[in-house]
Formats: sequence, structure tokens, C-alpha cells
Amino acid sequence: MAGGVDQENRPRPGIYVGRKADHSCPGDHVTWEIVLMVDGACSIECRSELSPSKGGTQAWHVEGTWEWVEDDDEVVVTVTKEDPLGGPRRDRDLELSVSDDQTTLTFKGAACSWTAPPPDPWMEEMAALSLKDLKARAVAFGLDPTGCVEREEFLNLLQRGKASGALKEVASPKAASPSPPDASPASSSSARKEPEKSEKTSVTSPSPAAGASPVASAGYAGSDAPTPVADADTQEIPEGCFSLEQLTDKRVWEKLDVVSTERETYLPEPIFQKLFGMPKADFAKLPKWKKENAKKKHGLF
Repeated sequence: MAGGVDQENRPRPGIYVGRKADHSCPGDHVTWEIVLMVDGACSIECRSELSPSKGGTQAWHVEGTWEWVEDDDEVVVTVTKEDPLGGPRRDRDLELSVSDDQTTLTFKGAACSWTAPPPDPWMEEMAALSLKDLKARAVAFGLDPTGCVEREEFLNLLQRGKASGALKEVASPKAASPSPPDASPASSSSARKEPEKSEKTSVTSPSPAAGASPVASAGYAGSDAPTPVADADTQEIPEGCFSLEQLTDKRVWEKLDVVSTERETYLPEPIFQKLFGMPKADFAKLPKWKKENAKKKHGLF
């Protein structure tokens, strides 16, 4: 089993991706993504280019554990968390054959090749930080963020620092802020008198003339009056799109014609940009782990 096998003679932990054309019907091009973590955790995800309403395979994502069976040259995945929408059920064992060079896993007849190292939880934590916090964290680790402007540049700096072992947490105790002095009896007395003064002032203040506009009374006139800004969430939802509320309520989106793992793509563009801070086209170019972190924040994962 995995515990007694030389690390050199077992599949490499990482992300394996494979594709099978016309999986269940013409046009049902399915992509499988298998993630083998160093600690023995595993996940398998299925995505189809064809909507389930048109006969495509339902998208699903399951999690579990994996071990390497050297005698059989296969990886055995035990599902511990099933997806109610589809995929293998809990406690089921999946046997994935491994190529001779141990860089390819075969699942559902598709050759899934190693494409990238496994996700790094530490980097995922960094990716969830704001730009300001990323810079502060880099400085705290003893790195020089000079020249870093974009988020990707800060993340690359931190990743290089971690890989080289150069990260050193620098203690930066904050100076304790002095407590405000206790109010003296005299100042307390003044504080008690202040409301009376304010109350008298409000009594003598002239009231707006009858029929006068509240805006004009507040000092605004004509074009100087503030114009309310329409909220993107209140805009009419275009055909083919859905609201954030619909896409985050499982009881609702399960009945919609959407791909469960790509629900964010069904948001109207203005709402999408408001949530994610970028257009859909730019979001699609982000690494998978970055997109997942962003979607988790809004209940879309």
C-alpha cells in the first residue's frame, strides 16, 4: 500500500486532467480532473461542454482518499464525500490504472495526464488576502515587495520565498494605545449640560417653510441635488442569466438549466464585475484554485 512504497515508485501527487469526446452522446465532451494530494486526500471532478438539458453529463465533484497499490499498478480512490448531483457514491472504491511512466491515470476510459503540482493550502490562504494584506505579509516575512504592483506579482514573490526557504516571520508588536483618561467631574458635568444646550438650539431653529422641498432645505438646489445611483443588483436580469440569490440557493439552481460548477458564469456582467472585480473574460483566465477561492466567498462553489 501507499505507506510502504518508495516515493519514487508511485504516481506523482498533483492535478491530472483528461478529456473524453462524445462520452454519453454526440457533443458530450467531458473533462475529468483528478487531484492527488501529498497527504493522501483526493478529489475527482467531472465537467461537460454540453448542458444536461441537452443530454450532456451532469457536472459533479467528489472527494476522498487515495492509495497506491504497487502490485496492481493502480491507484485506488475511496469516496468519502459524494455529490448529490451525480458521480460515484460514498464508500465506493474506484480503481485507476497507472501508465508505466506513472504520469497518466485512466478513468472512465480517458487518459488523465499530470498537468500541475497539487494545490498549496498556504498559497490559497495568501490568495484570499487583500492586496494591502499581501504586501504587509511579504514585509512580515522579510521579503522586499519593491516593484510589486499587481496581485499576481505579490503571490509570485511569496511563492518564490517559500520555495527557497527564505520566509521568516518578523515579529512586529503593535504599540499599545494609551487608554483615554477618565473624565473628571467637571468634564462630566459639561457633558451633561451639552444636550440641554443642543436641545435649546433645536427649539429655536427655524422650521422649513410649508411645501418646501426637503432637498432644498438641506442646502441643495437644482442640479446640485445628489442623484441616486442604481444598484447593479436591482437591474433587470437578461435572458439566460440569473440573480446571485438564485445561483446560491441550491433548491433553486438545481432546477435551472445551469452547470453547477460554473454557476458564476450565469450572473449578468455588471453583477459579476461588482462581485469579482473583473470581467468574466479575465476571470476565466485565472488559475482554477484562484477562481474557487473567489467563488467560495460568494457561495458559488
